[in-house]
Amino acid sequence: MERMIIVGTGQQSQVVAYNIMMQGAYEIVGYFDIDTSKWGKSIASIPILSGYKDYESEYLRKAEDILQAHHFYVALGNMKARRKLFEFFIRCGWIPVDIVHPAATVSLGARLGKGVMIEAGCLITPNPIIGDNVVINTGSQVNHDNQIADHVYIASGVILSGGVQVGEGSLIDDGVIVTLGKKVGRNSIIGAGSVVTKDIPDNVIAYGNPCRVIRDNVQW
Repeated sequence: MERMIIVGTGQQSQVVAYNIMMQGAYEIVGYFDIDTSKWGKSIASIPILSGYKDYESEYLRKAEDILQAHHFYVALGNMKARRKLFEFFIRCGWIPVDIVHPAATVSLGARLGKGVMIEAGCLITPNPIIGDNVVINTGSQVNHDNQIADHVYIASGVILSGGVQVGEGSLIDDGVIVTLGKKVGRNSIIGAGSVVTKDIPDNVIAYGNPCRVIRDNVQW
């Protein structure tokens, strides 16, 4: 198995570790975390490695030699921070891994980017395009001919009908339904339980049934 590290030790990291172990394709050799109080401790017998700082390329070069590992997965829930670290590790020559739980169904026609995680119970039907650093949480559906851009977070129980487009950096929260052929713009948030029946523009927060724009997404 390829050796790899997980970046981050929050709640998301434990979900990631579980999915990696179930997949059985990678050996987790440790966690990186900038919180110095965690260094030297462990999570489920996996060590939290000392010395790591955000955006420190020299440390990554040394760690690659010492650990004999250059594969990674960024396990942060904050997609803005996640994106920055994902791009930094790639610039340093590390390789993002795809994590697909064995209880997920992914069609042979699906096109997956780099650093994608697809959790248990997900259904990925033929011909979607899923970009880099995308998370698809438990029990969600990405249906035929969807286009999911880079750095998108799809929470649990989401249904994306056929021909849906989701723009870069957007969050689709729990239980959202996006109906046939609709588009969610870049850097937008769709609130939990919403039903999207019209296109949603870039850089907004929207929710409801039917989903409507509530305000601009100034945080992202």
